Amino acid sequence: MRIFALAACSAASLSLAACGGSSVGDLSEVDLPDQYASLEGLVTAAENGDLATASETMMSGTANLSGALAISDIGDDEELEAIGDLSLTADFTGGTVTGTADNFGLYDEDTQALEEELSGSLAISGTTAGTSLTADAIGTVNDGEDHSVDLDLSGTFYDYDGQLALYGDLEGTIDSETYEGGFGAIED
Repeated sequence: MRIFALAACSAASLSLAACGGSSVGDLSEVDLPDQYASLEGLVTAAENGDLATASETMMSGTANLSGALAISDIGDDEELEAIGDLSLTADFTGGTVTGTADNFGLYDEDTQALEEELSGSLAISGTTAGTSLTADAIGTVNDGEDHSVDLDLSGTFYDYDGQLALYGDLEGTIDSETYEGGFGAIED
């Protein structure tokens, strides 16, 4: 099934959790698939403005974070979301972030049912400045044919119940078509 090849240009918001607003690129309008349920509290707190930015102490040295990266409104009817595992290493001393997004699946936006697994991965590379992250996620995913993905990520590091967390938006292209989405991760 070649879903990406049929997708139209999208400017609607990405959604990963049950409650929240309608800001472009957030993760707040539908339930996460079960394997990402641990992020729902982070999404809700970030969307409600209930989180303080991370302290200097939390952002010292190196931190490994895990979560999800999602791209919204994929498919003929823009009814699917591509959601994958996000793994990041933030080197706050050097001001860099590296990582990967992989194990992508296409999920129905309404039912969260997995429609198709995708192969491939995205390499993430970026910088930190204060409590902000700016990064690129570039690579190839495959649903029977290769699709070139080039995304810009912008996020903020937060104090989430004493844990370092990251939450933000993404925008970029899949095969030159524009998409938006979001991501969230919590320190391992």
